[in-house]
Amino acid sequence: MATQVFSDKELERLRRFPEIGRDELFRFFTLTPADVAFVDPGRGCGPEDRLGLSVALCTLPWLGFVPDQVSGVPPVTVARLADQLNLNPGELRSYGRRAKARTEYLGARRDTRERGNEPLSAPVGWG
Repeated sequence: MATQVFSDKELERLRRFPEIGRDELFRFFTLTPADVAFVDPGRGCGPEDRLGLSVALCTLPWLGFVPDQVSGVPPVTVARLADQLNLNPGELRSYGRRAKARTEYLGARRDTRERGNEPLSAPVGWG
């Protein structure tokens, strides 16, 4: 028998991004050189994928998960990441249109670790 762990109100809250403070913005949404290399356009990523992946990469240590709607991230975080990647923040609107866009890039990071390659550094403030 399935049991519901979270109430409907809690589930709704978990599907969205909360507001972010200045300290959290700088702590979790500052890309390291390794993060920038990971989302490098030479890996076949377009600007929307680079920005969306960066949002997911930074959100995971901040919240412990990535909400379903990556495009719902606070605009200030998108602006910060876009500035670091020299991208237009509006590129995020196109992210995730492909069904596997979010999962395949995060899976690529996991696969890299499983093969025993040098793990990439995590965003500032991660563990």
